[in-house]
Amino acid sequence: MRYILVLLMFVGAARAEELTLTLSAAEKDALASSGQYLSARLSAEASAAGAAAASSLLRPRLSLEGSLRYAQVVPQISLPPAMGGPKPMGDNWTYSIGPSAYWTLDTGSLRYGREAARRSAAARSAEADNARRQTVLKARAAYFRLQLALERVFLIGNTLQLSLSQYRDVELGVKAGSRSRLDGIRARQETTARRRDLLRARADLAGALRDFAFDTGRSLPPDSGLPLDARMAGSVFDGAAGLLVRAEAYEDILPALLPAAARALPDSLPAVEALNQTAAAYRASALAQRREKLPRLVLGARSSLDYPNGPNIYSFLQNSASLSLNLPLFESGRLAQRERENDLYSKATSARRDDAARSAARDYAAALGDYSALMEEQSLNIEAVDDAAEAARLAYDAYKSGGGTWLEVESANLKALQARTTLASANAELLLKLAVLDSLTEN
Repeated sequence: MRYILVLLMFVGAARAEELTLTLSAAEKDALASSGQYLSARLSAEASAAGAAAASSLLRPRLSLEGSLRYAQVVPQISLPPAMGGPKPMGDNWTYSIGPSAYWTLDTGSLRYGREAARRSAAARSAEADNARRQTVLKARAAYFRLQLALERVFLIGNTLQLSLSQYRDVELGVKAGSRSRLDGIRARQETTARRRDLLRARADLAGALRDFAFDTGRSLPPDSGLPLDARMAGSVFDGAAGLLVRAEAYEDILPALLPAAARALPDSLPAVEALNQTAAAYRASALAQRREKLPRLVLGARSSLDYPNGPNIYSFLQNSASLSLNLPLFESGRLAQRERENDLYSKATSARRDDAARSAARDYAAALGDYSALMEEQSLNIEAVDDAAEAARLAYDAYKSGGGTWLEVESANLKALQARTTLASANAELLLKLAVLDSLTEN
C-alpha cells in the first residue's frame, strides 16, 4: 500500500489559477515598463526640441521692448528772460515701448551650432532605438528561460508519473512474490529522486517567473511560490500548486524568428550610429567655436512710442534701424581651447564607434555560428530522444518479462529524461540566438 500513501501526498492542480503568457505581450509590457527605454525616448524628444531651438537662432527675432525711467534732477538750459528763462531738457519720467526686430548675419557659428544640435538629436534617437532593441531582447531572453523552465517541469512531471506507474507494478510484484524486495526499494528510490527533481524544477520555475515579471513589469498572483506547467493541470504532483503557467510552444515562436538568420548585418546599427552622430556633433561644435572668432553682425529695426521728445513734453513715434558688430579680440584662448576640446571629444567618440562596430560584427558572427551549430545538433537531439524513449520502453518490457534488471530500467528512464531535457535546452538556446540575430539585423 506504500504507493497509495505516496499518491495521497499528491494534490491535483486543476483548481489552481492559470497564467497565460505570450511573447508579443511580454515585449509590449517590457517596453511599457522599462525606465531605460523611457529615459532614452524622452532624451531623444528633448534633443529634437533643442535642435529646433538652435535652428531658430538663424531666423529673425521679433520682440516687444520697453523701458521706464525716473530721474530726480532734470537738466535745464539757461535762456534769457526774453526767451522764457530756464527751460528743462525733458521730464522726470521717460519711457519707450515698441516692437523690435533683430537678425544675426551669421558667419558660420550659428549654422554649425545648429548642425551640432541636429547631430546630437540624431544620436539620442539612435540611442532610443538601441534601448528599445535591448529591452525587447531582454524580455525575449527572460521569456525563453521561463519557457525552458516550464518544459523541464513538464518533462520531469511526465517522468515522475511513469516512475509512479512502474513503482506500482513493482510493488504488486513484490507482494505477489514475483519481484525482489530490492527492486521495490530501488523503484521507490527512483520515484523519490524524480519527486525531488520536480520540486527543484518548480523552484527554478518560480525564480524564472520572478525574473520574467521583473523584466517585463508584470505583477504575479500572490500564490505563485511553486508553479506548475499548465499542461499538467488535472495530474497528481508533489505539493499543491497555486499557479499554473502557460507559455507559447517552441514551434509557434520559431517561424517568426527564423527570417533573422537569413538577414545580413546592416552597415550601421543604432548603437554604432549613436556614436557616429555624437562624433559628428562634436566636430560641428568645434567648427562653431572656430567661427566664433569671426565678426558677428546683428541687424536691428525698431518702432517705438517715446516720451518726452527732448525738451518737448509729449510722446512721439520713433522708427530706427541699427547694425552692430562684435569681434572678439582677446579671450585668453577660450575659443581655441573649446575648439580643441570638441575636436578631441570627436576623435575619442569615433574610436568608440569603431570598437562598437567591431563588437557588433563579432556578436553577429558568433550568434550566426551558434545558430547553425544548434540547427545541426537538433537533428541529433531528436534522434537521441526517439532512441532513448524506445530504449526505455524495451528495458521495462524486458524487466517485466524477466530478461532485465531494474537498474537497467532506471538507467533507461534517466537517459530518456536527459535526452528530452537536452532537446528543450537546445530549443531555448536556438530561440535566444535567433533573438540576438533579430536584434542586430532588424530593419
